[in-house]
Amino acid sequence: MIKLEKLSKVFDTPSGPVIAADQINMTVEQGEICVLLGPSGCGKTTTLKMINGLIPKTSGKILVAGKDTDSLNVVELRRSIGYVIQQIGLFPNMTIEDNICVVPDLLGWDKKKARGRAGELLEMVNLDPAIFLKRYPKELSGGQQQRVGVIRALAADPPVLLMDEPFGAIDPINRAVIQDEFLKMQGEIRKTIAFVSHDIDEAIKMADKIAIFRDGHLEQFAAPDDILARPANDFISSFVGKDRTLKRLSLLSVGEVMYGDQIRVVAEDSVEKARQLMSDAGHKNIVMVGPRGRARAFLHYNDIVGAVGRVEEHRQALPATVNVQDDLRTAVSTMFRHDVTWLACVDDDGYFKGHITQKAISHALGATYGDSKGEKGRS
Repeated sequence: MIKLEKLSKVFDTPSGPVIAADQINMTVEQGEICVLLGPSGCGKTTTLKMINGLIPKTSGKILVAGKDTDSLNVVELRRSIGYVIQQIGLFPNMTIEDNICVVPDLLGWDKKKARGRAGELLEMVNLDPAIFLKRYPKELSGGQQQRVGVIRALAADPPVLLMDEPFGAIDPINRAVIQDEFLKMQGEIRKTIAFVSHDIDEAIKMADKIAIFRDGHLEQFAAPDDILARPANDFISSFVGKDRTLKRLSLLSVGEVMYGDQIRVVAEDSVEKARQLMSDAGHKNIVMVGPRGRARAFLHYNDIVGAVGRVEEHRQALPATVNVQDDLRTAVSTMFRHDVTWLACVDDDGYFKGHITQKAISHALGATYGDSKGEKGRS
């Protein structure tokens, strides 16, 4: 847990005092990621660096893992907090293994335990220990070095991790891969993380909470969806962008929005049954499933008006499906790509779970925050 109480920093300059952080109050709960955002010079990096004592505070309180940092030796404090920077900062004359073990070695860990930890962490970011442990930084790509920089901060298993634009220098493709790996790793280790970024899309993807700063003031501190749905003022609204409603697509999953009544037919059913099911449910389409319940095809109501026979004689191939775990951005992109207004929703094994419509998505985005699971549109 990280808790800031009326935290302030005033810098003395030749032209007079400059307030870099003004009475900051925020709490990052245990296991949360908080992303600090704002324009250059807004106070976000100053606030981050005050947490581990790289910049001394002027006033206020900082609590890390329940301890007031004023009661801790600054060296002890920094060793108990993982710290990741954009420039990575790996020691070029040390192997990757030794780089990862820097803090455990300083803390007097057993060497075998520390080296074992290094191997475990490399595996967590998809770097084979057998290949990478004995290499030197110059033998790694920029993205690989950045992954090592992140896990080095985790080597001593600190409860808190601070990150200062850790992915900013990575190309977009590798950045997305590293972000995904980091989120997967965070799902396992559940560290409390404060994370400076300049990228609103990165913050939406990574954060449990977002803190937006301006001129040393904390303008809004809330969950990403809350900030996008209800920006606190015109500055926040402008900062997150005019497309803030579309940005919310990445925050809701297909499973949260889909219509899950799962009306369905099998190949041997009559078209009369298919028509009746669609009529009763108010649907224009119905999915045909296989013997075990996997989505196989569909029928459209207008195509079978007056038809007779079995479903298998009138079925059409599904243009596409979407996984229930995908976000709405993926669903919308798939709809546009295939020029459809609905999709069958399936799980990882292809079993039919429901369907999602453009109308349901529009309703979810337009609904007030916390009520995005209301009445869903029919296909």
